[in-house]
Amino acid sequence: MKTTWLALAAFGVSCGGGMDEPPLCPTGDCTPPTRTVVKWTFNVHPEMLFPGDTCQDLEARNVRVDLASVADPATIVETKEVECNQAQASFLALAPGDYIATITPLDRFTVPMLKTPVMATLTAGTADVPTTAVINVPWDSWLGAYTGTFLFRLAWAGASCEAAVPTVVTQTLTLMVDGGTVATATTDVGQKLDGSDPKPCRKLGESFAQFAEGLPFGPATLTVIGKDALGEVAFDNTFDAFIGAAKNNPTITFDVPAPPPPDAGVDAPMD
Repeated sequence: MKTTWLALAAFGVSCGGGMDEPPLCPTGDCTPPTRTVVKWTFNVHPEMLFPGDTCQDLEARNVRVDLASVADPATIVETKEVECNQAQASFLALAPGDYIATITPLDRFTVPMLKTPVMATLTAGTADVPTTAVINVPWDSWLGAYTGTFLFRLAWAGASCEAAVPTVVTQTLTLMVDGGTVATATTDVGQKLDGSDPKPCRKLGESFAQFAEGLPFGPATLTVIGKDALGEVAFDNTFDAFIGAAKNNPTITFDVPAPPPPDAGVDAPMD
């Protein structure tokens, strides 16, 4: 083996095979290419406790990624179109520099799905240190009118109804979307979501989450009121929420904080 290696070295074979074999590096350059990766997410809004929608939820088939130099943003230097579910596109051997990446989800007819493309600036990666940029498409960028299912559970200072202090006997829910209630919205057990319909408190550990279907897609608020055995308000809080597209949405647990301690009473006398 040692003799063979010395013989190959003597012939100067490094990036290719033998004299009658095709080169291992077709261009004759075995330098590893630079790699720049553009990833995408849809409707990721942690401020509303929502981890994001999928390509299937939004009916996106492909995603087109255009790269343009920051120095010349009007000229696209490279474009890739891949299946949306791949969640990324890789660009090899980009010239060093800063680029503007523009992503455009496409439907099954290759029609763009956004009001305007979503962009981000990135620096080209190197062979040793690839660059990865994640671009999130926010909820208000989409052209389509979507509806979705809202899945949720309720906790009361971290506990289920029966273990809360005080025990929560009834729950009343108000879901506000775009500044108003959804008149026809009800949960899976028929509870209205307009704040007018107290129902028995549902345990945190139920086999299935509470849900409401056919709601307008986008930001919402959920006001939760829990009353005790005497009908007094024991818990009351409003949460920022989000209605994801379609039915395949995550279940969000809303933990209603404990009420503030009662007033200490009459002020102590002054000295």
